Amino acid sequence: MPVAATSVRERRSYTRKEHYADAAIHILGVMFALAAGPWLLSRVSGPSVVAGVAVYCAGLFAMVVASAAYNLAPVGRAKDVLRRFDHAAIFVMIAATYTPFALNRMGYPVGGIILVTIWAAALAGIGLKLFFPHQFERVSIIFYLAMGWLILIAIRPLADALAPTGLWLLLGGGAVYTAGVAFYVIERIPYHKAIWHGFVLGAAMLHFAAVAHAFAR
Repeated sequence: MPVAATSVRERRSYTRKEHYADAAIHILGVMFALAAGPWLLSRVSGPSVVAGVAVYCAGLFAMVVASAAYNLAPVGRAKDVLRRFDHAAIFVMIAATYTPFALNRMGYPVGGIILVTIWAAALAGIGLKLFFPHQFERVSIIFYLAMGWLILIAIRPLADALAPTGLWLLLGGGAVYTAGVAFYVIERIPYHKAIWHGFVLGAAMLHFAAVAHAFAR
């Protein structure tokens, strides 16, 4: 539930109802992560699978908590700091979603290459957001999307390793997130933040279903 303001001041004013709608989405997201993560970890086995899924669950939790903390915080200096972690957590979540599949489904050497590439990109993005938080906003959106769709270069080994349902859940999550970007960019749409965060939560749920379908027993 990534992105929002570009400084300690909101880019536009929001009504109380818009804030309540956005808060509801964030509360739902935190509740989902708190319930889904432990359940998934209890259903997987094997060192590399457990490691990959643990990284994924940690990334999911980091994203929803960072987003809730930032978007629900009152305007002020602390909100500007929280914004950095909110945006950085998106990079963590993207790389974390790749991790169980790269470790356990893509094979060697493709999985290793994808894993190193995606985490290197994530670390670069995290540094960008933590140390240059008010620059390269549009570039960051492109960076998020490019990282998300990097999966296409490994679609063949992934398609061979996953059931069709799991593959479509992964691609569907990416499509939902990508479609939601319009509601982040076009701020004049009423409730645009709540709608955007709803798309992000929907994408996260689809990706969770993909991970569960591939690894839960």
